Amino acid sequence: MSSSDFNGCLPVDLLVQILARLPVKSLFRFRSVCKILCRLPLEKHFIELYYRTAPKDPILLLEYPESGAFLSVDRFRDVSPFSLAFLNDKVNIRASCNGLICCSSVRNRGVYYVCNPVTREFRALPRTRDRPLTRCQPEYEATLVGLAFDPFSWNFNVVLAGFYRLFGHRPRDDFVCQVFDSQTNSWNRSVSSMNDEFTHMNRCQVVCSCGLLHWLTQSWSYLLVFDPKSGVWGKMSLPVEVLTTRSGSRLYLLELEGSVSVVQITGMLMNIWVLNNHRTELWTLFDSVHLRCINVFAASIFPISLSRDVVFMATQKKIMIYNLKGKVWKELYSVNGPVTYPLWFSAYGFRSTLFPCHLRAL
Repeated sequence: MSSSDFNGCLPVDLLVQILARLPVKSLFRFRSVCKILCRLPLEKHFIELYYRTAPKDPILLLEYPESGAFLSVDRFRDVSPFSLAFLNDKVNIRASCNGLICCSSVRNRGVYYVCNPVTREFRALPRTRDRPLTRCQPEYEATLVGLAFDPFSWNFNVVLAGFYRLFGHRPRDDFVCQVFDSQTNSWNRSVSSMNDEFTHMNRCQVVCSCGLLHWLTQSWSYLLVFDPKSGVWGKMSLPVEVLTTRSGSRLYLLELEGSVSVVQITGMLMNIWVLNNHRTELWTLFDSVHLRCINVFAASIFPISLSRDVVFMATQKKIMIYNLKGKVWKELYSVNGPVTYPLWFSAYGFRSTLFPCHLRAL
């Protein structure tokens, strides 16, 4: 956008810098001002600028499995409907990365979408196999689903991994992994030997950092790491302090503004660790939070999303937030009446960006 495109009171460069710092809802309201501002969020330079400078406040997405409805909750207590109706399908959220979401179809097993709910752009992925899964020919369950988006090349990978099993038999140690490459629009399949187990929270809490996908195993002994580019699985050690005190603790894996973070809850104390160096596996203690103020929920509270300022926590019926700087707890959302699933069962962290799902000439 050149200076001749907009005849306003402010210099164009300054106007662009201001717009790049607005919340995404406010930014899209400005699109109705003129044609120049309407196409601005679609321009490559502004998309990258918005990613670097926009507020990094996380948003919590709540999914209600019974109805398929979604809600978004932010740190300012703004609770609003979150719609994925533009997919024209009933879906479950499986993973998110840099503003993109990977969803699986409820009606059509084996169908996956990658979408940006802000721009309402989506991409339906080709099926991983020509013939659909049937009762007579089951293949494997997608135990792990991960999404890795590169904000520099704008390419992404979707990873589906699970244990091979014959119909009516227990899963074998054969771990089948299929990786979708957005550049080639195709899947690559590999099989490796693995005997790890994963809880529901382990499956949901996948972190993409430095181009690698990370999962926490049920044993809490290490992080399972996968490189979508090379197709290689690896292991990463946890902090020594966590390994020596994990008995009687609960561990969770979160993303801290692009870095891998491990949250350990022991009694009334919550320690937040962050991985500072992938190569040397150097962990540092980011913060410690006492849970005395919410001791009623301490045994059943789950960390869902994390930033350098706040921690989103979920219980059976409540969404709470803790301000790391102000040392203040706040209740953001609560459910009245009975619930089939606890809120932490289907809560996901999300950050709004303008990245597209399709590579296009910009």
